[in-house]
Amino acid sequence: MGKLQLGFLTALLMLTGCREAATLTLADGEQQRLKDYRGEWLVVNYFAEWCAPCLRELPLLNQLGEADGPAVLAVSFDTMPAQDLQALQQRLAITVPVVASLAGPWPFELPRVLPTTFVLDPDGKLAERHQGELKAEDIARWRDNYWGD
Repeated sequence: MGKLQLGFLTALLMLTGCREAATLTLADGEQQRLKDYRGEWLVVNYFAEWCAPCLRELPLLNQLGEADGPAVLAVSFDTMPAQDLQALQQRLAITVPVVASLAGPWPFELPRVLPTTFVLDPDGKLAERHQGELKAEDIARWRDNYWGD
């Protein structure tokens, strides 16, 4: 292997190792990484306070977050100061962690429709996208198909 080929291969390996991590910032300012959830199912729900279907599905998401099953994150579609987001979390009685922002290479794009919910498998890969209001039947199907009891 020539010097040029070896240099190219070395640079490629270095760039691959330096890939930006998928991260999130919770409403309270805590930083987490997608890989913190490796080994478990993760449900990521985008919501907004002006979205009536989003508000109707919040009790289901709270129940899912309290059950033995996946981790659940509620992502605010609207950017707002941390103090306002924390107040919104209290006012809407959201018991799952509320995310202020996502950064890096998440396995999905910013939704164009609200509410939108993503199910990520234990390897952090997208298993399913659900657009529209969640119903108990949707969560029951996910439980049966993905994480079991």
